[in-house]
Amino acid sequence: MSEDDLSEDRAAATVDPRAAEPPSSFGGRLAWERQKAGLTVTDIAARLRLHPKQVRAIEQESLDELPEAAYVRGFVRGYAKIVGIDPTPLLADLNDRIAPPAGSVVDGMTANGDYSPVRAAGRETASRQFVIGLAVVGLVALGAIGWYSTREQSRPVAVQTAPPASAPVQAAPNATPAGAVPAAPAAASDTSEAEPAVPAEPDVPLHKSLLKLTFSGPSWVEVTDGGGRVLLSQHQTAGDEVLLDGSPPLSVVLGNAAKVVVEVRGEEFSLAPVTRADVARFVVK
Repeated sequence: MSEDDLSEDRAAATVDPRAAEPPSSFGGRLAWERQKAGLTVTDIAARLRLHPKQVRAIEQESLDELPEAAYVRGFVRGYAKIVGIDPTPLLADLNDRIAPPAGSVVDGMTANGDYSPVRAAGRETASRQFVIGLAVVGLVALGAIGWYSTREQSRPVAVQTAPPASAPVQAAPNATPAGAVPAAPAAASDTSEAEPAVPAEPDVPLHKSLLKLTFSGPSWVEVTDGGGRVLLSQHQTAGDEVLLDGSPPLSVVLGNAAKVVVEVRGEEFSLAPVTRADVARFVVK
């Protein structure tokens, strides 16, 4: 009997396929279903294109012998499909066993000190006050221009008086009669002299997506929300951009992290503190 067969027998000894109720853990349930279907570890490894040792590690729930959690989730989904069961409860059990690495939790930007919810709220308040201030200045300017135009239109215009009836005087051509007040030149159009109105600044949109991912090269990403629901799980290429708004905390795994720029609530987040072997893992609260 080969070493693989012996290892498989040892793994099978921990699971009884004749039991009335299958195990609740993800690895035990998969092993139970495999043996119930009459399949071997080698059969599953061939279909998943994995080494038999990796299949046994999944069944024995030895996560330290497996790659990053995002890949393990894919293995569990594929294994469940082979044995014909729903992967949802298995993934929920797997997620409960995976804890984010220490120092990777991002509450705003506290992991690298670049961001905090208090400072973000202050910046949004300052931005809103700036827009309101510009609108007030525009209204004051328009009011001043309107008042100036009204004042110019109400200014009295000089009127020429008639000469006394008792002393008619024949006026020479182009001469101004005695006692007459020269007519003032017509006032220029107030419309042409008024300064153009200053348009109010448009409102600046204040909403920022919770998570923005910009890709400059090939990468693999998986994002899970606070309820364990997978929001995104796929490969990305250069030029792709992803905006996500889910129920925090969001668990994020990025493969080839050097090719990804991350923004949390509009602020760029450095991946250096949470990257290991070019795979970044962090949580956005």
